[in-house]
Amino acid sequence: MKSKDDMQQRLGLGLKNMYLNVLDEPLPDDILTLLDQLDVDDEDDSDAIRSDGNE
Repeated sequence: MKSKDDMQQRLGLGLKNMYLNVLDEPLPDDILTLLDQLDVDDEDDSDAIRSDGNE
């Protein structure tokens, strides 16, 4: 029978590997499109703030 520490270590390694696999997955195209749109919106907001400050 495995000890509790061995089981916890195996569980920890399994969770770490699963997490690393998720990090390696590419983002779906619709998420990338949304992020691009948010970047454009942020740039537009920054331009508007700069314009207001120069008046």
